[in-house]
Amino acid sequence: MARKKTAVKLEDIAEAAIACFSELGLRRTQMADVAKAAGVSAGTLYLYVSSKEALLHLAILKVCARPLADLALPLADPGIAATAETFAARVKEVRHWPSFDAAAAPGARVDMDVLRNIGRELYDMLHDARRAIWLVDRCAKEVPAFERLHALDLRARHRDQLAGIAVKFAGSSDAPAPGQTLAARLAIETVAWAAMHRLRETATNEIAGLSEHDARETAASSFAVILAAAAGKAGPDAPGT
Repeated sequence: MARKKTAVKLEDIAEAAIACFSELGLRRTQMADVAKAAGVSAGTLYLYVSSKEALLHLAILKVCARPLADLALPLADPGIAATAETFAARVKEVRHWPSFDAAAAPGARVDMDVLRNIGRELYDMLHDARRAIWLVDRCAKEVPAFERLHALDLRARHRDQLAGIAVKFAGSSDAPAPGQTLAARLAIETVAWAAMHRLRETATNEIAGLSEHDARETAASSFAVILAAAAGKAGPDAPGT
């Protein structure tokens, strides 16, 4: 008698795949690892996915909030381009950064309140999308399509635009200097650590008593100060402080 496929088991396999790929990456993750994490046999796993590449696609579908119930099983590998496009489409859906977009517009006024609001919105985006980001970031060095999307189209583009906002905060129309571009990257990483990476800390390194509200506000304030410093306007006399 054929073993029965169930929606619950598919969800378990997707969650196990997310955990394994996020920790081990694509090359080091084995089908046996995911089967063990999902509590199924290797034979059962192949009833749901046809290959490791199909398993990665399943994981991406899950972290990108795509429905799994109507998938044809065993899931075939659609190709890495289709898997990357699923992630790219989800990025467009969840991107909610109105303060950033407004500040980047020609003639927009930028002060400390604007910078803090940009930091808050970045925090919210990264916090909500953290599982997808962890997964894609871990596999990016092994998957060129992920590397182009995550490292170049997302990180580099936003970093450079944010450096331009820092220059605008300084009241200048010059192109960002390398130090200002570095500061923009540091500001993004500061928020990313507070919004995402601190949640993966061991109990030994946890910050006891830190609320989500305090993490968000502290990260947003630090983000603004880093950019203000890059613009040469940090300190008590900075606009909007």
